[in-house]
Amino acid sequence: MVGGSHRTALCDTRGVTIYLITGDDESLVLEELGTRVHELIGDGDRSLMLDDYDAEKSTVDEVDAAVRAAVDAANTLALFTERRVVVLRHINVPKVDGLQPLVAYLASPVAATDIIFTATGAVAKSVLDAIKKAGGSTVPTTVSQKPKERELWFREQLELAGLRLDPHAISAINETLGNDTGRFPGIVDTLLSTYGTGKKLSYDDVVIFLGESGSTAPWHLTDAIDTGNTGEALKVLHRLMHAGEMHPLQVMVLLHRHFERFARLDGAGVSSAADAMALLGIRSEFPARKAMQQADKLGSDAITQAIVLIADADVQLRGQRDWPEELVMEVLVARLSRLAGGARRNRAVSRQR
Repeated sequence: MVGGSHRTALCDTRGVTIYLITGDDESLVLEELGTRVHELIGDGDRSLMLDDYDAEKSTVDEVDAAVRAAVDAANTLALFTERRVVVLRHINVPKVDGLQPLVAYLASPVAATDIIFTATGAVAKSVLDAIKKAGGSTVPTTVSQKPKERELWFREQLELAGLRLDPHAISAINETLGNDTGRFPGIVDTLLSTYGTGKKLSYDDVVIFLGESGSTAPWHLTDAIDTGNTGEALKVLHRLMHAGEMHPLQVMVLLHRHFERFARLDGAGVSSAADAMALLGIRSEFPARKAMQQADKLGSDAITQAIVLIADADVQLRGQRDWPEELVMEVLVARLSRLAGGARRNRAVSRQR
């Protein structure tokens, strides 16, 4: 885990814990979010303690509604547990006016409610100030693409995890991973489980783990699903949930955001990557163009079916069906993959006619 529970939570005098997790790599933000949720919930019942909201919605009204829902949840005392944990993702999305209920809440937060925010873009100053005044802390996950600065980041994260590596070992990690920092948490967990924190690790101790399959990136899952490769998609899912230690709800968020992009593009009349970037609120042309192409290949019916499948699985994870969490995710990933593969074949046949 990057940083993990080795960081000390910052709480104000009322015992409230407030985090703002920032970064431009969704996988690192999700990794940090999972770590912080685990810290706060511990051995508690996640289904009773956790309320999770996402402000990245299609319309302004939906965005504002997500903020209000999160505030309402934070204001409501938990019935069967001593504390409640409220997550509000992407607080960089709402407009300043829509954030007023949140700013007002942070002026006097409920003592029994802990809050975690995430942001993958600029956050309104009013929210930053309110979080600071409430005793919260910002947890940045952005990693520089400059090799020397990135290596320093690796060194700091390893120290936070309680690991001691010689310079050659740290350089090996930096050179092997490059900008693919989404693989780093899996490597840290592997080193901790193998060696613990009592030994200073050499190059030879570390290099044998740098290519392990457990260190896969989350986008490998969505890529496999998009191509209809069910076997590969299930393989990556297992790697993420076991060696990568991603919680099923983290995987669910990844899948929901992925298919929600297609839903936003479908029927929007977007004809260029620049238009797609503006609609989706992303800064890079490559993922925007990729999303346009996949939305076109899927078509409206398949996109709608995918959203329904994800919603059903989310409810099942929260206790509607007495299935193991891993089975719920396996069935979901297999269905999404077959759905994508079938849509691609149907489109290809229709174009041949």
